[in-house]
Amino acid sequence: MDLQVNRQSQLPIHVQLKAQIAHLIQAGQLPPGTQLPTVRQLAGFLRINRNTAARVFTDMEREGYLRCEKGRGTFVAQARGGGQAPPPRMTTLARVVDDALEQAGRLGFGAAEFAAALYTRAHAAPPLAPQKLRALFTECNRPQLRHFSQELEQTLPLQVDALLLPDLEGAYRRSPGFLRRYALVITTFWHIHEVQKLLRKADTEVVGLMAEASLETLMRLTALPEGTKVGVACNEWSGSQNVRLSIENAGLKNIQLVMGCGAEPASLRRMLKEARVVVCSGLVAAKIRAMAPRGTEIIVDDRTLDKGGLEMLRQRLARLAAGEAVRGGRRGRR
Repeated sequence: MDLQVNRQSQLPIHVQLKAQIAHLIQAGQLPPGTQLPTVRQLAGFLRINRNTAARVFTDMEREGYLRCEKGRGTFVAQARGGGQAPPPRMTTLARVVDDALEQAGRLGFGAAEFAAALYTRAHAAPPLAPQKLRALFTECNRPQLRHFSQELEQTLPLQVDALLLPDLEGAYRRSPGFLRRYALVITTFWHIHEVQKLLRKADTEVVGLMAEASLETLMRLTALPEGTKVGVACNEWSGSQNVRLSIENAGLKNIQLVMGCGAEPASLRRMLKEARVVVCSGLVAAKIRAMAPRGTEIIVDDRTLDKGGLEMLRQRLARLAAGEAVRGGRRGRR
């Protein structure tokens, strides 16, 4: 389950979350009886106010999507009559949309034209696409380098070039001036000091982003019995520590974490002696499967960049783009 919060949208955050959770329930991805994260966990993971998360759960319980059991948690409600029919309020809204589509069709408009008009009307005047700045992303291994640089380009107004850390070091020592083409150098939290030290004489700003575990992984861990030992392993210790922080930030009290690292097989063996549930990156999943005792649950969790950090970076990019526009205007008047 992947919930996204778009802080640039005109839709309030609680409306965005309600729509996404309702869709997952209606699509069968969250079947009846599924336990959801607590208000604290949801708020902590998405970096939103707890009152916002609580409002989502309260509204969805009132509308028939969820049931809240005191002392146990929040669950997807059983559909009335044993079916998977949507709640009455959403059925009413669907009829409104169907009627409008039918009327538009009688007037000669297609479904795509109707959808475009509805979107434009709802958003009034969508903002112009922001100027794309050029940034350099650096990371220690090639799969995460590719994954995170693509995520940055898809999420932010950025044109991203990617370099492995050793390649960045070599390029910088050969020709320090090549960094002048970039507005920012971006890396993950665990390499921020390493990159800052390397580029300490450069003028280019260095930004670090946290990589976090997915909400689907969090939900699975929430459902584990009290005292369950959970292994955490990535290809490097920095990655393992990053996942550990993501889990701890969600406030889970029912599990104990046991650390391991793919670069040190002995640590994986020690971890697997204690843990029968393991959260790992795709880079070490095959290695852990080959070593794990029968019955070990292995949760492959390839992390995403922290949404709060991405939002802060978006705001920083807007200020940088505004500065570029001002400088461009001054050059044009000369």
